[in-house]
Amino acid sequence: MRAREFIVEQQDLAPEQEAPMRQTYTIPGLSASDPYNNYRFGVAMARARADYRADDVNPYKPEWSKETPFGEHGVVVGMNAGIRPVIDAALRMTGTKGGKKLVTSADSEEPDLVQINSPIKAFKGYPR
Repeated sequence: MRAREFIVEQQDLAPEQEAPMRQTYTIPGLSASDPYNNYRFGVAMARARADYRADDVNPYKPEWSKETPFGEHGVVVGMNAGIRPVIDAALRMTGTKGGKKLVTSADSEEPDLVQINSPIKAFKGYPR
């Protein structure tokens, strides 16, 4: 007996497998090898329950975004603008499509909530 005579690839679930499983779906657009899209789909599923009612008008509900700011893409952080031509050269060398996208400010800046002036009076010899 040859293996091909008894090993067959199953195309459909057998009735004894299908019958006990309720409401089971496959999503052809999701790949098991893409964990980020699967994660975002799970987040969307959690959010969708609140969104699918057409009569639900909530002005405080934040908008849904298809991906996070980093999008689980490769991230390169440079110390200065000298990193730009290095990234461009690496993109050309590897044939990577899509270019680069600056997602932060170009300079390191203190956020508005950070106090940059000390509330403590300067000591003698330390002008402010």
